[in-house]
Amino acid sequence: MKKIILCAVLILTQLAAASEIGVKVDKINTNESDQATTISIQKGNSSKNSKKYTISEGQQEIIGDNDVVRKSSEISWKAECAGWKKEFRNDNKDNKIITLSCGKMECAKTGVETTCTSLAKYKLKTLIEE
Repeated sequence: MKKIILCAVLILTQLAAASEIGVKVDKINTNESDQATTISIQKGNSSKNSKKYTISEGQQEIIGDNDVVRKSSEISWKAECAGWKKEFRNDNKDNKIITLSCGKMECAKTGVETTCTSLAKYKLKTLIEE
């Protein structure tokens, strides 16, 4: 008896939930001899119209000017980094950039001159399907 009451409560709960959603499935033929029927409910944009992207990653070396004074070489590297980022962002008309980093600056002394370099990394989303 408890199982029957539990099943009845469960069925009524499901019917109440379906009526709240507002989906009517009356007059839909579910005979196996007819074609199969699929009902799809989606919220928002259709997945058929969505764009497909892939993620691309890359690296580029950034090199500052050689200078006798280390501070000047660091300033030159910072200017190269800023220029690289600016150029990358100018090409970003479709919001393709995910990450953009100049990396960690490392300065090396060769003779009396110092050169600062780093390995810049970027991630872009690229449209593959529309």
